[in-house]
Amino acid sequence: MSRFIYRYKYLPDMVGIKGVVEGGTIKFTHPSAFNDPFDCMPASKLGSFKDLKNVNPRLYQFWASQEGSPAQRLMGMERSKNILREKIENGELLRRLLEDASVLSLSKIPDSILMWSHYADFHRGAVVEFKIPIDKRALNIESAYKELVALDVDYTRARPALVYSGAPADGSETLRHLFLAKSDHWSYEQESRVIKRTGGCGIFDYNHGYLHAVIVGARSESYPQVRAYADAASSLIGKKVTVFKAEFDRSAYEIKIPGFRKKKDIPQPVI
Repeated sequence: MSRFIYRYKYLPDMVGIKGVVEGGTIKFTHPSAFNDPFDCMPASKLGSFKDLKNVNPRLYQFWASQEGSPAQRLMGMERSKNILREKIENGELLRRLLEDASVLSLSKIPDSILMWSHYADFHRGAVVEFKIPIDKRALNIESAYKELVALDVDYTRARPALVYSGAPADGSETLRHLFLAKSDHWSYEQESRVIKRTGGCGIFDYNHGYLHAVIVGARSESYPQVRAYADAASSLIGKKVTVFKAEFDRSAYEIKIPGFRKKKDIPQPVI
């Protein structure tokens, strides 16, 4: 039996709300457009190649098989390291890693005052709730984004670093450092990310059946219109999409969502 996680997308305008709710499409953003200048920008540095024979025998053999004297081969390696250092310092290597990727940012919480203010047009937009199954299915890496496979962001004080030392890359470590590490200044967002590694940014289809509910902002006057989008979606996907209306609490710094039940999260898969 499948288990589920619930994730939330804050949306500022009716174009985006209609697309996600009625159209079954959602926007993926390139990291260069993020509001955090350090996001997806780990530190990069050139590591030591002294133990290359042990950490990467194939690369070591490649250098050892080059024509010329030992001194000439050593000079050739130093030239290559200098080129690599220059590409690290001018950001070319990082740009290449990110050039065809994009990210969908979701949150674990639907009632953050700051998130409503920053990402949902000062409480005039909406939050969409997705009910995402978590099971052991093997997903095609090129299409996993359609299934909203959401990985939790790791909030940290220390900026991660990608070290280029000739050692074979650890794919999961690179993924974490590149896409899932963020300054703890942003921890209030409680973010999970759907990572699209190829095909660039833009608006793409997602599994429309994961749409579960919509919460209209406390300052929004578009409840009837959103209700119509949800009704259309309910007919398309064959299940009811419930619409709620947020309210400002009268005595506390809180967002209330009458009738809405908060869900408890489950542990995330380890990558």
